[in-house]
Amino acid sequence: MKNYRYSILAVSVSLWCLSGTAQAGGFGITVQSASGGGNAATGHAMAEDASAMWYNPALLSAVEGTQLNGGVSVISADLQVTNTGSKDPVGGVIGTLGEVAKPGGASATPSLFYKRDIGANKAFGLGVNIPFGVSTEYEKDEFARYEATESSLSTININPAMSWKINDKLALGAGLNFQYGQAVLAKSIDTYLGCSSIYTAGITRQLVAAGVAPAQAAQQATVQALSLCNGAAGAAYHNENSDNSVSVEASGFAFGGNVGASYTPTPNTRISVGYRSAVKYEMEGDADFDTSKGLDNIFDEATLSSAGLSDQDATADLELPASASLAFATKVTNKLTLHGDVTWTQWSSVPEIRIVFPDTAASDSVTSLEWEDTVRVGAGLTYQMNPKTKLRMGIAKDPTPTPDAQHRTPRAPRSDSMWFSVGVSHQVNKKLGIDASLAYVQPEDTNVDYTAPDPDTGEPTGYYTSADVEADAISAALSINYRFK
Repeated sequence: MKNYRYSILAVSVSLWCLSGTAQAGGFGITVQSASGGGNAATGHAMAEDASAMWYNPALLSAVEGTQLNGGVSVISADLQVTNTGSKDPVGGVIGTLGEVAKPGGASATPSLFYKRDIGANKAFGLGVNIPFGVSTEYEKDEFARYEATESSLSTININPAMSWKINDKLALGAGLNFQYGQAVLAKSIDTYLGCSSIYTAGITRQLVAAGVAPAQAAQQATVQALSLCNGAAGAAYHNENSDNSVSVEASGFAFGGNVGASYTPTPNTRISVGYRSAVKYEMEGDADFDTSKGLDNIFDEATLSSAGLSDQDATADLELPASASLAFATKVTNKLTLHGDVTWTQWSSVPEIRIVFPDTAASDSVTSLEWEDTVRVGAGLTYQMNPKTKLRMGIAKDPTPTPDAQHRTPRAPRSDSMWFSVGVSHQVNKKLGIDASLAYVQPEDTNVDYTAPDPDTGEPTGYYTSADVEADAISAALSINYRFK
């Protein structure tokens, strides 16, 4: 039952790339400013403020003067996960049918963007933002606790960039990305099954040493182990009061780049093409076990340590995907601008998550993701109501990279979503402007049919989570834009 011992680490690091209540397919953060939040992130080709550099550094050449844009986006997700028959690895029922967990919540993502001209045809920009993030939490007595209790991810990206205005129609841009990420993941460990895992391993070794064939030894050991654990921990079976727990903290750095081009075929139309490279994390983490409520009453510290149920290090190399966007903005009248965006994200670049345990003899822990590339499509409009006030609206289809229910984990019960956004911008004076946005996010109803895989064979042999998922979310953002000159 090696999968049981180490699957928390695979789930923990996989959360780095796919999980919970983030704002976009996978775990990209959609809203990077209130101006973008008001049109469902479809209007960046307008280059209204410095935040446009996140989508395409070439747009810095179209942003007027020296500007500083800072703000915060808040998303509140109402996520209901209903148990429809979850089971443990030996077929025991977990929780009750119809039990509802609500792992959603609210999270905030700040951002800061700066732009200034450094010559007649060059501009510099600096962005500091959160490109990926998530936060979900199950109660420690809920049916999903053996797969997930706490899940949180925060990243920060520093993006210096330059743009070059080649002529009146064409601008090119490039930037570098320096990224740091930190994740905290936790789950419960059932005392009964932990006990069975340890006894099974020990009895199997004894039987093999006595000449019993390995396959037969494993079968006999499992039966004996279950009997021993019935006596030692039967009352602790699926009992949250005697569960053990493990919490994993992991962090790392990643580096990448972004390039783009902006083309203005007519004074009223701009086309934007941007590309952001993949970033590769070399993560290091610690797995901290708390066995004081259960397994400590059955085994000594040395036994738990040799079984891999004690504090240890873990490492993983992770690659977050590349993306490319094609956007346009065209001024239909003096007051009305139409805009749209198509963004492709290469989530298929993450076929698996592999965890290595450098200080123990434990085998690698592997999570097969089988993610698919996604294409987000959206359109919107901006209306200049008067010289100081703009109104915005937008709609977008935001798909999930998760291919099916068998790869949708309780940590990441995402589905395809629709975005409906509105926003307003008001220029207080020549230098100061304020943007606000509000979006309703409607994911499709979906289900979880996930079984944790064996780390060596990839076969689904671990905990089985069966659940229906209903969700919606509200995203709000507020930004302040200051023009120095």
